Amino acid sequence: MSENKPFHQLEVDISEILASHQDYRTIIDHVRPHLRQLLTSDELLPAELQVPLPNKYAQYLLYRPESESFAVIAFVWGAGQVAPVHDHLVWGLVGVYRGSVVERRYRREDHGEFAEPRYTIREVSEVTASQGDISFVYPPDYDIHGVANPFDEVAITIHIYGTDIGKQPRHIHDVATGNARDVITKHDNISPIFN
Repeated sequence: MSENKPFHQLEVDISEILASHQDYRTIIDHVRPHLRQLLTSDELLPAELQVPLPNKYAQYLLYRPESESFAVIAFVWGAGQVAPVHDHLVWGLVGVYRGSVVERRYRREDHGEFAEPRYTIREVSEVTASQGDISFVYPPDYDIHGVANPFDEVAITIHIYGTDIGKQPRHIHDVATGNARDVITKHDNISPIFN
């Protein structure tokens, strides 16, 4: 762990935003410039963590205040690595730090409590995001997506979520069947990189 004053200022700034706003979209709009600033830092992720893991994308906790009211996480995507279609159940922003990723957005369409299946997941858009691009998630309508790196180069994305996503119960969705399973995606590091 290392000391990082910009993260301390980020905590002050985001705490002020969260104290003033409850609407997810408003929070995202106010946090976006802070993520944009983070994406310009050359020292955001140590070089040894910018190497992809061989069997899955890596998820590193960069910073989390004591209150756990938000967290900053880096994802490192090797060529061909994919995150399954999933939700978050909290607001979040995703910024591309290095390389490019493809994000597919989905919308859940409920069919009623007694229908079989109860709901379907329908793809509504696909975007290729490159360095500096920022997208967002928040429930219920903008919460489900899948992310992939179909390119030959490593991609790194920086995420700010309204909780520590490494502890957040959420779901992986099977687009074909409409089924979902519970998941918690734990970080690949135990302690935040910056404190």
